Amino acid sequence: MVLIGVAARAELPKLALKTAPVVETSHLDGPPRTPLRPPARTTHIGSHGGVMIVDSHGLLVVERSAGKLVRADRNAKPVAELALTPGLGEIVHDGAGAVFVADRAAGRVVRINPGDASGQGLGVATAVELGEPHGLALTPDGATLLVTDVSEHALVALRTADLSQRWRVELGPEPRAVAVSRDGLTAAVGFLSSGSLAFVELDSAGERVHWRGLDPRDHVAITEEEHGYESMVTVARRKEMRSKYQTPVETGRRYARNFFALAFVGHDMLIAPHELATPQLERIPSRDRADTYGGGAESIPPLMHQLAIIEQPGGLDSRASFMDLDVHQPKAVAYDLATDTLYVAGYGDDVVLAIADVTQQMPYVDWRAQVGDGRSCGVDGITLEQSGSLWIHCEFRRQALRLNINDPSTTKDDEWLRGAELTARVRSEQIEHGAELFRRGGDPKISSNGMMACANCHPEGRTDGLTWRLGDSILQTPILAGRVGDTAPYKWDGQDPTLSRSLRHTMERLGGGELVGWTMPLKLLSDAEVDAMIAYIKSLEPPRPRKPKDEQAVARGRAVFEAEACDGCHAGAKLVDGSQHALDTTLGQVDTPSLLGLSNSRPYYHDGSAKDLWTLLTDRGTIHEMADTSKLSDAQLRDLNAYLESL
Repeated sequence: MVLIGVAARAELPKLALKTAPVVETSHLDGPPRTPLRPPARTTHIGSHGGVMIVDSHGLLVVERSAGKLVRADRNAKPVAELALTPGLGEIVHDGAGAVFVADRAAGRVVRINPGDASGQGLGVATAVELGEPHGLALTPDGATLLVTDVSEHALVALRTADLSQRWRVELGPEPRAVAVSRDGLTAAVGFLSSGSLAFVELDSAGERVHWRGLDPRDHVAITEEEHGYESMVTVARRKEMRSKYQTPVETGRRYARNFFALAFVGHDMLIAPHELATPQLERIPSRDRADTYGGGAESIPPLMHQLAIIEQPGGLDSRASFMDLDVHQPKAVAYDLATDTLYVAGYGDDVVLAIADVTQQMPYVDWRAQVGDGRSCGVDGITLEQSGSLWIHCEFRRQALRLNINDPSTTKDDEWLRGAELTARVRSEQIEHGAELFRRGGDPKISSNGMMACANCHPEGRTDGLTWRLGDSILQTPILAGRVGDTAPYKWDGQDPTLSRSLRHTMERLGGGELVGWTMPLKLLSDAEVDAMIAYIKSLEPPRPRKPKDEQAVARGRAVFEAEACDGCHAGAKLVDGSQHALDTTLGQVDTPSLLGLSNSRPYYHDGSAKDLWTLLTDRGTIHEMADTSKLSDAQLRDLNAYLESL
């Protein structure tokens, strides 16, 4: 894999456009892709959702934090708005007037009357209740709307005519993006806390599901040899054996995470931008710090970003190649068939990449654009217009921008159209600033070289589902949303008395601190900035629990929970006791974690040794002295499992 290098083409005061040389890809399976003819067809307009669409009247934009759908004209000036609920999911349309929005926090999918160019008629046509809808995609005939249901870990198929349910299939925790193939036979689903994509055969009504893992099989190994007065560090990659008898070793393994966007492009290929983490690696080159995160050398960073390009997705002959991305937290994509160009937007650094020949053997970065200074926009959506305009949406500015991409080499700063503020800010200025800091990549005050942001490991304030090496300990990424506010002390061992100290401690572990000139003092986040991050974290709602399949089982499970005195430690609104307990671990003592949103936070225990709740309850993790469940019957354990999933 080759990191993208960038050479300047034109420096713009606020929106910088640059070019980059050809970038090679590396292949996980099989030989390199053979040269292909230019693609002649791509998917339909509603094959995947986003935060904005372009129709004959202008723009329809989902303002997530404000909870509003905004109609804007072609100069990105708002003309009407529709109040929904803060925390919206995606919007999608069929190009013929049918528009759908995932009103996520309200637990419903809404069919929208899009109104006219003046905004007249914008409103809700009909709606249907659904657990926690987020990702949207339409089949080519427009008859079926596919919805990812976050709380229920499911993909749901709705009839677009009346939003009645056709079928649903349970997949796994934290589903987000969904995309439909050009032939309408396959839906691809991505997840935040899993490195596998789910491919659902739509003609089977969800009964046939295939999985494609994108976690690399080559482990990272670091060795050190003494040569006289010097130590030589060697970084190598070793191929994982496919023998079923081999026990996997976590050290050096890499994991794909955070699939916020998927899209089928030319030649029916699937593109899947994501993060790649190396959470456990002995840090031989860094002896000065005992508890830094993740990777072990400059050449093996703990976190990087990639684009997976998958041929014949969902099939037995599926092949994937990978391209390193020079963006932070890729969160939105758009595809231009005419030039076979894929546009990828980085939420963490406000960079937009144009990847040319994306379906060919050697895709390359044609140009990159920096929106603002990387600290004010929060690019969470892009969409392409046939006229050659690329629309870009800024979460924190609540603003749409338009770039003419027909001839980017002559693009000047004043040729970027900057729309007006689409809606008023709903969150306080402090919470808004905290949200911007939480997602910010490239800031050396937060992490070494700005490599990592809070949102990398805690997308949406949740968890990446990984366990990270911190010195001698392996520690699971906890959920922050709804859990950590007013639950002192903090960290897995309870060593930090306040949330402010805990955040600063985390940034120390990340190597945060910008050198001031050539002197040793470090420039850190200010107290006001840390307070803003705390305000944002405290504003987040806990993950929504799954709807119980058996209410009586949940009631019985709660009775078991109380009879076994589990509520002695897990009590109160946050289900914590604020105490530490001496367990036989490398930590010495373990702080009581909150159980809120438990069904979304696997694996379990501080070291992630219990892959699911059943493993935890049947005492097959590494922690054995927390509770004695050996006297419980299988029926009692199942009831207790049901109760824990309902929290």
